[in-house]
Amino acid sequence: MQAASDHWYEEYLGRERFASFLEAADGDRSQAVALVEWDRDMRGELQKGLGEWEIALRNAYDAVISSWWQGDQHWLLDPQSPVRRPILRDGVDINAKTRHAIAKAVRYARGDTSAGQLIANLTLDFWRYLTVTSREKSLWVPALHRAYNQGASRQKIDHEVNMLYRLRNRVAHHEPIIRQPAQRLAVRLFLSCEEIRPELGDEMLRRHTIVALWEKRPVPWKE
Repeated sequence: MQAASDHWYEEYLGRERFASFLEAADGDRSQAVALVEWDRDMRGELQKGLGEWEIALRNAYDAVISSWWQGDQHWLLDPQSPVRRPILRDGVDINAKTRHAIAKAVRYARGDTSAGQLIANLTLDFWRYLTVTSREKSLWVPALHRAYNQGASRQKIDHEVNMLYRLRNRVAHHEPIIRQPAQRLAVRLFLSCEEIRPELGDEMLRRHTIVALWEKRPVPWKE
């Protein structure tokens, strides 16, 4: 029965991927299978938390930019907004990709171009790059810093957003996280949520699901 189970997992994951679990379990096949299941559960919990963080992030960003922007249309639609007007850096228009992303969101909206619908249709790729260095003067200084605690460093925020963005992509693409320090990443996720929506950070800490699951890891964590 164990051999059949092993075979199923190897065929399901692919031999190379299953081998990484087997290595982490020091060659113990039953522990490797338990680690596969734990990894799936941990990815699921992280994905839920990261989804909540993404919702909080995009709505916080929209709130502070909207309160600052004085254009004739919503900042996502106004041709003169800092994410739509041409801004050249080393001869490259840094807003080419954001205009494309917004146009795609408008197409998905199918006529409903309300702010809420457009915000929901924009992927994390769009929001992640609003804190990069090239947007310090056009977005961070006049507006985005207000989404965070007073004195927040753009560089630090951008680093944390990028870390969670990369983790979200890994989880969304079903990449194993057995080699990732999930507990530390979860703490950063809690703190990032707390920075933009304190109530959400408190709620996630109260649920404690990621930390509790970490303690159930079937094989010890190795740095």
